Amino acid sequence: MAHDAPSSLSKPFVVGSCAHWLGKRAEEGKSHEWTVYVRLINPDEDPSLFIKRVVFHLHPTLQPPTRVVETAPFMVAEQGWGEFEIHLQIYFHDSNDKPLELSHMLKLYPEADSVQPGAAAANRPVVSERYDEFVFNDPSEGLRARLTAEVVPSNKGWRNSPDAKWFHNFDAELRHEELQQVYQVITAELQNASKRRLQAEEELRTLRAGELGSV
Repeated sequence: MAHDAPSSLSKPFVVGSCAHWLGKRAEEGKSHEWTVYVRLINPDEDPSLFIKRVVFHLHPTLQPPTRVVETAPFMVAEQGWGEFEIHLQIYFHDSNDKPLELSHMLKLYPEADSVQPGAAAANRPVVSERYDEFVFNDPSEGLRARLTAEVVPSNKGWRNSPDAKWFHNFDAELRHEELQQVYQVITAELQNASKRRLQAEEELRTLRAGELGSV
């Protein structure tokens, strides 16, 4: 007996940045070379199979401040000296939904407690990454086919990125379970808040009815 396809699908991904200090001889105002990116967990998977484009909104002092990337790897490289929040919009193939909106805080400088002495530490970039999941509720047939297609090793994955050795290794299954637990807690809190609101409204109606009856 055939089983119906699941109504929702998910894809684990990472949004992050990698910043290299250019040294004491760097041009003023350009102390670091950095990239901001969206990557999948699988280093061989081509994200452009289902991601149509990613729009990066950078600091207004960078020209142009809006960068549209329509092919993998979905990343922007720049030089600068300041940290700021980058906003991203991710569009998907075969989808009429609004783009997914994310934000990422660009980190150029290591935390004080993580600084290690030595030349090797000076050459180590500052990597800031966050695991998340794309969740598609009732995707179109076209998008579903893209999401469930067999992964064929592609040079559009991040395995050959010059910064690949610095990327964090996320355990997708463990992170998925952690996210599910967070979602369950949030859902339970929302349900409890809704119940409390309904109870408060009922108490208010009872109170008003009593006041009217006493007039």
